[in-house]
Amino acid sequence: MARGCVFAFLWAIRLACAADVIFTPPKVLRKVDPEYTREARRAAVQGTVLLQAVIDPRGVPIKLTVLSPLGFGLDDRAVQAVSRWQFEPARRDGLPVESSTLIPVNFRLFHSWFDPKPEAHRTSYNLAVASIQQHRRDDGTLETIKDLARQRYAPAMYLYAKLLESGDGFPPDRDLALKLVLEAANQNYPAAMYETGSMMMQGRRLPVDMEKGLELMRNAAVLGDKRAQFHLGVAYEMGDGLPQSRDRARQYFRLCAASGEPPCQVRLAKMLLDRTDRQERDYIQAIAWLELAADRASMHARMILNEQHPDLTPKQTAWVDKLKAQMVRSR
Repeated sequence: MARGCVFAFLWAIRLACAADVIFTPPKVLRKVDPEYTREARRAAVQGTVLLQAVIDPRGVPIKLTVLSPLGFGLDDRAVQAVSRWQFEPARRDGLPVESSTLIPVNFRLFHSWFDPKPEAHRTSYNLAVASIQQHRRDDGTLETIKDLARQRYAPAMYLYAKLLESGDGFPPDRDLALKLVLEAANQNYPAAMYETGSMMMQGRRLPVDMEKGLELMRNAAVLGDKRAQFHLGVAYEMGDGLPQSRDRARQYFRLCAASGEPPCQVRLAKMLLDRTDRQERDYIQAIAWLELAADRASMHARMILNEQHPDLTPKQTAWVDKLKAQMVRSR
């Protein structure tokens, strides 16, 4: 059991004892195995999706939340499977009650080797992050992050560094924080690569090295860091520290736009609308990106759409709707 899971379990036991009641946690009576997606099989993805489940007094899971995702459609498959599980409900003083529990759903491929240690690190880290996001952080959560950082797990090293920089939960230590960020960057952790590259390009806390800093920034963008993608998009669009290139700007904006970032979607849409050689497909793409951004409460996108919508033909509107559906599925 991951360290965070142990903390959650022990905390529930302490609460029960403090209230001087007899509490029995829920127990699985019937399982349904999850199914792999075609994309996950092709990519040979293995691991664990960690779910938080609310079990009602009938033993039925009524709310499932993904705490540690795997992607490739496996998170949805885990939720679909567990929603069909049957539980013996939790009991308090012998009476069935609603309760919350953690459920790991494993995805393994036959005849494929699997190292459980990195997956245990990832699951434990994601559980700690979920605790922080849900404002349930305690000493156990902080110790989990620190322990994973000691084991050189890059995401934990980066998060520990951020907490050390701000003095949030730990005594401030900027020197150790910088060391951890650099180590995480050496392990190709995108967020750390972006930050290290930014420091090198600006000469902030590190010697100026534009070439190496830009290489780190580009690699972070390719590996999915949205800050790096947006930063490079703006830099190439404006010619700020880099040769101006609208093609490269659109390339980087498209990366973070496809990840669902409204600022990137709006910047990309404006560049498509402003193209001197604009074709109809550019116009349709621009409107689709703007509508996706507006769906996520971007007022800027809504203002541009108010100007453009009156000019849309019914055929173009249908094309936009079809393209939006494809963009959402590809994320």
